[in-house]
Amino acid sequence: MSSEPPCDTEAVLPDPRNLQEIFTGKEVTFTVQGERCVASAPKAKVNPLYQSGGARLERELSTGTQIYQTHEELYPLTQPVVKLEAMIQCSGEAQYLNDTPPIPGELFGVFVLAEAKPLSLIKSIDTTAALAIPGVKAFITHKDIPGINSFTPAVLSPTAEQLFCEDKVIYNGQAIGLILAEKQGLAYAGAGAVKVTYEATKDIPAFNIEDIKKNKQDWRIRNAVKIEPERKGDDIKHVLKGKFEVNAQYHFTMETQSCICVPTDDGGLDLLSATQWMDNVQMAAAKALNIPMNKINVTVKRLGGAYGAKILRANLVSTACAIAAYKMNKPVRIQLPIDTNMKMVGKRVPTVYEYEVGIDDNGVIQYMDSTYYQNYALSGVNESLAGELPHFVKNIYVNDTWKWDGNSIETNLPGNGYARAPGTTEALGMIESVMDHIAYTVNKEPIDVRLANMLPSEQTMPSLVKDMITWSEYEQRKKSVEEFNSKNRWMKRGISLVIMNYPFVLYGPFSVFVSVYAGDGTVAISHGGIECGQGINTKIAQVCAYTLGIPLDMVSIKPSNSLNAPNNFATAGSVTSEGVCYIEGAFVMGLGYYTCEDLIYDKNGACLTNNTWTYKIPGFKDIPADFRVKFRQDSTNPDGVLNSKALAEPPLCMAVSIPLAIRRALASARADADPNAEKFVPLVGPTTVEVTHQNAKNDYKKYTL
Repeated sequence: MSSEPPCDTEAVLPDPRNLQEIFTGKEVTFTVQGERCVASAPKAKVNPLYQSGGARLERELSTGTQIYQTHEELYPLTQPVVKLEAMIQCSGEAQYLNDTPPIPGELFGVFVLAEAKPLSLIKSIDTTAALAIPGVKAFITHKDIPGINSFTPAVLSPTAEQLFCEDKVIYNGQAIGLILAEKQGLAYAGAGAVKVTYEATKDIPAFNIEDIKKNKQDWRIRNAVKIEPERKGDDIKHVLKGKFEVNAQYHFTMETQSCICVPTDDGGLDLLSATQWMDNVQMAAAKALNIPMNKINVTVKRLGGAYGAKILRANLVSTACAIAAYKMNKPVRIQLPIDTNMKMVGKRVPTVYEYEVGIDDNGVIQYMDSTYYQNYALSGVNESLAGELPHFVKNIYVNDTWKWDGNSIETNLPGNGYARAPGTTEALGMIESVMDHIAYTVNKEPIDVRLANMLPSEQTMPSLVKDMITWSEYEQRKKSVEEFNSKNRWMKRGISLVIMNYPFVLYGPFSVFVSVYAGDGTVAISHGGIECGQGINTKIAQVCAYTLGIPLDMVSIKPSNSLNAPNNFATAGSVTSEGVCYIEGAFVMGLGYYTCEDLIYDKNGACLTNNTWTYKIPGFKDIPADFRVKFRQDSTNPDGVLNSKALAEPPLCMAVSIPLAIRRALASARADADPNAEKFVPLVGPTTVEVTHQNAKNDYKKYTL
């Protein structure tokens, strides 16, 4: 039993190092059995420090409060109202793209994906068995494209990303072709019957910065920014080095990437797309088909979630759908199953950050040398914010002693790109992790370290921090946490408070087409924004009713389309959302990012966590049991539309407080296990149960009553 167990290191299971403990009868087994022993033993026989180790975790009923101001003189503009689509969404009556009724003669498309080590060559594609299935009509490949084999139009995307694989597999999960059939089930059967053979090459793929360094592939590294410090402090009492690493995150939308294309009698296409950017979809289809843009009519009613996945990545499906419909002169419908969506489409950008910081005894930064690598995979500079991170990281801190070397890297994974709060999430995580590391080093309260490094000119944040400490009863909670931890060995608590100055940028343009009907005075609006669930339709109706001085129920919002709103930008970056509930949703999405959403790939770059069984998002029992939201009072945004503020993304950035709080709990556990142990635990990937266990320094010999 003492020999190492035969474990598949690439299986979607806990780390084999932990599994070994099970096989050798050690820690994990003792943890489970120990809990039962503690729970069943007479209370008088159990050390009081250990008693909570036998207690079951109890979940109280969730509660939430929202504190915000409204101004009745501005109603219905600032009036709290139910989102226009809320009731039909809850009842299931809201129509999304794939609820579009069947179209006579339509075909269903299913992608055939490459299942090979990247940089392998495609030797042959045998579609004989697939096309022999009754109802399977065609197999579309790059050879059927009249224009360019790319879903990223050059005008909007500097890097040309390949749509269909040509001779060489660029990434595992890349689209080789598209099976078309009369029924969805037949299309799946046809795709499964396509036989592809590959030939290995001597080319070495890379999946992360470690691979690049190991194989000396410096050509994959693209420097995005270098910033030299203006000065260096001279009161250096401590030097600390560390690493912060966050992985990719899947855009877990209820609606996967989807599109319906219908040929028109003028030689064009009606394109119904689940996209956040109509112009992008329109241009990509036109370039691939080599036809004018005015032949492509794009319509978007609403999306079943987006989070940035449908800004540029929606083109993967819409462009292929357009090519198929154009070639077959028939309507074509594509909706990706979740496993294909997760294999084929890129995710949030993984980031590795390394730093060296010199500080004084109060934790004030004297210098900071920083290097980071952002894994944009095959998207190149299409959705890159690698050069912007130093700007995002500044927050409200003194930063003229900071040195930056920022890089993006090219790897053999699907092109990564924007995900809710792109760049800002990683940047805030980076600097707030550094601040906590400093606090551990100088044994100071983390919020005091943050305030000590704050810009002297900053006037607003100190008062906000003071208000937050009072409103949240932070000091009392901190004292309660410390008292609990001192009395409990096997159950720990943590608390964290982070600050943020969100760098919001207002962009556009966004068109609005307003029709006023003389018969009854009612109004209909079509606009260039996209309803993704955030409530933009509700806000536009409120703005219109307020501006025209009419009741809200006299305004109706129609689907967005490329005729009424040409040359518009993407619905993204919190520009089109102000709905208070978005704060809770964004924070919980960040909770998943930092604690349970763990993407695992095998040695050939295949995504193993490609369904809900293996990729875990927060559930209803994972949301905060007591969730309180408070808006700053008597505060407006002079740069926002009608003084509005961004809400969809900043709360996700603030979710870094969760792993920092867990590390506070871990610090107590590690101190109990070994008083000499380093208290600070670096943030490397999501803080899963497994990671927490690995870093607790548990010793099965101490599992006693």
